Amino acid sequence: MGWLDNVLDWAADKVQTVTGEKERRENVAKVKETYETYRWQVETNIDSVNSSITELNNSITELNAFRADDVPRNLISLGSFLNEFGNVKEIGEYAEEETACYLEIPTHRFISIEDYISDIDWSQVDVFVDSFILGPIGMKMKTQKQNLSIQEKLNALKIESEQTLFELQNLKLSAEQDIEIANLYIYCVKGIIHYIETVIIPELDVVEGFFQALAIKNKVIAEEALANIPFKNRLSIIQDTAYQDHYHFVRNAFLFYVVACKIYNTPVLTNLFMGNTSEEDYIEITQEKNALEEQMQVVGRYVIFQRGGI
Repeated sequence: MGWLDNVLDWAADKVQTVTGEKERRENVAKVKETYETYRWQVETNIDSVNSSITELNNSITELNAFRADDVPRNLISLGSFLNEFGNVKEIGEYAEEETACYLEIPTHRFISIEDYISDIDWSQVDVFVDSFILGPIGMKMKTQKQNLSIQEKLNALKIESEQTLFELQNLKLSAEQDIEIANLYIYCVKGIIHYIETVIIPELDVVEGFFQALAIKNKVIAEEALANIPFKNRLSIIQDTAYQDHYHFVRNAFLFYVVACKIYNTPVLTNLFMGNTSEEDYIEITQEKNALEEQMQVVGRYVIFQRGGI
């Protein structure tokens, strides 16, 4: 078959010179090169975005475990204390934060491009047969038309590549922004629950003890028997008195209870990530974090025994 291959090579070379087949093959090579680069860049960028999504999902999983265990345990304890001072709402039903979806390789799009390349990548036999059937002029017209079509496809593929990579880079930035927001929110959530557990609940013991001592003192002053004493935690009787620090502390404890309930029954991150997060979202949560720390300092001024904060 060697002589036939030589004949085909000679014939194809002559046809290429006359019909522009050489230019066509160069264009096909450019399409192949552009596609290979495009595919590699897409797969690399998707891997990078998915790596960030994995980090984000790990944080969300950690948050869900904390919200499902530590939050209700402290909420129940805090709620039982606050019930002694007033009515508190139910903590509500637990709502889990949803993890982010991973990006998928656009396999169907790649197959479509590869099918197109297969269609335009004529073999020497194809060129020889078409030249024999169409003749030099007919083959030249067909090749020129094909060259124009390939050039259009090549330009379109380059534009698609640029747009896709731009979108993937934005998704990467968005995922990294979401990680920062999630970690900041987790910091706030853990800070609030830690403060409830280590400061508010122990201090409520002190406040309740104060009301018991106050009831005993009143009995002593009234020279009544110290038996079967009804203990009533009525905040209103110490408002605007020397004991008003207890009043302000309990009122602020109710606010922390409300916030903790929202942490438990509201998927804050899920709701936030349903849209496109931005630098403004991060700034807003940072401001809320600062406000939280300021609120803790305010509450700390009303405690009898100083304890650890956030």
